[in-house]
Amino acid sequence: MTGKDAVFAGSIPALYDRHLGPLLFEPYARDLARRVAALRPGRVLETAAGTGIVTAALAGELPPAVALVATDLNQAMVDHAAT
Repeated sequence: MTGKDAVFAGSIPALYDRHLGPLLFEPYARDLARRVAALRPGRVLETAAGTGIVTAALAGELPPAVALVATDLNQAMVDHAAT
């Protein structure tokens, strides 16, 4: 993803998180996190984690002993998730 049109960088991760997150992703994230927690996994790998909306929901539902790893190809989105 080296083309400017394919990279979520600059202010895009924050805008994505602030506007698209609550509208599109948070209800799905909460539902998915509850479903995953009900499976009682020992570890979870989240791919395409973006700004961490699903990651945060998973972290809130899973016991602390569960290993949760989140990854994304876009470093700017990962950096925003870490804030």
